[in-house]
Amino acid sequence: MALELSYQDKATIIHRLDPRVRMLWWLSINITLTTWNDPLFLFLLLMSVFIYGRIAGIPIKQSLQNLLPVLPFVLFVLIANIAFWRPPQSATAHLISYLVRPGTPVIHAIPFYWETIVFSIGTMLRLLVLITSTLTLIRTVSPSEMALAATRMGVPPEIGMALSMTIAYIPVVVGQLISVMEAQQSRAWKVKTSNPIARFRAYASISIPTFFRSFQAAEAMAAAMMSRGFGYDIDHRTELEPTKFDGRDWAMTIIFAAFLVGGFLLGFLGILQYTVTMHMLGFG
Repeated sequence: MALELSYQDKATIIHRLDPRVRMLWWLSINITLTTWNDPLFLFLLLMSVFIYGRIAGIPIKQSLQNLLPVLPFVLFVLIANIAFWRPPQSATAHLISYLVRPGTPVIHAIPFYWETIVFSIGTMLRLLVLITSTLTLIRTVSPSEMALAATRMGVPPEIGMALSMTIAYIPVVVGQLISVMEAQQSRAWKVKTSNPIARFRAYASISIPTFFRSFQAAEAMAAAMMSRGFGYDIDHRTELEPTKFDGRDWAMTIIFAAFLVGGFLLGFLGILQYTVTMHMLGFG
């Protein structure tokens, strides 16, 4: 199943917002995310992303389906945190058991705490929020709007264009990869083998054609931009459809900015750490 990554223009209240406001939503979510690690509040944040996407016309079922390809990586991060992360104050931590018992020859004892479970779930939810919010941004902001918004926010036009083209090119690469895989499967391409060398050789048969297809598409895109005079007086170009803030944009900007500042400070001050869930579970 292919990821739904392409922008869809829909007549929703989200799509009618200024592209800078939509990008501010994404920034407020992910900058706040860097200071939170409490599973309860991260779960609520994830639900808010799903609700935002639903208002933008993205079915929740589709948002969940788009997470399926990244679940193996998310589960790997969860297991790695459970195996290796330990609370900084182990003397006051709440022990469940030992992954490796004390007295085991050669290997040191490895304790397993309730704090480890709570923190690991929080890390998993942070990844899910980051991925879901990014996919939602791609679905609700067109590449041209993203370039315009980045330029209006003070980013150099070249960087804004590079950012928008990178986002716009993701569905192209995914589509090329799917077409190459289907072509190879029609030629009896097999990748399910326990031999790592054979598996690497099998994937080489799809990576090389995909690379050359992407390279050719990038060359064609660069030639098209140069033929349209992209590099000529880029700092003084005008817009075909200028955008400006209205009352709705200002209201949402205030809401997202307040959430960004408030959420970041709450996390930075240590208020929304995993200890909140620990207290709610009765381990305070």
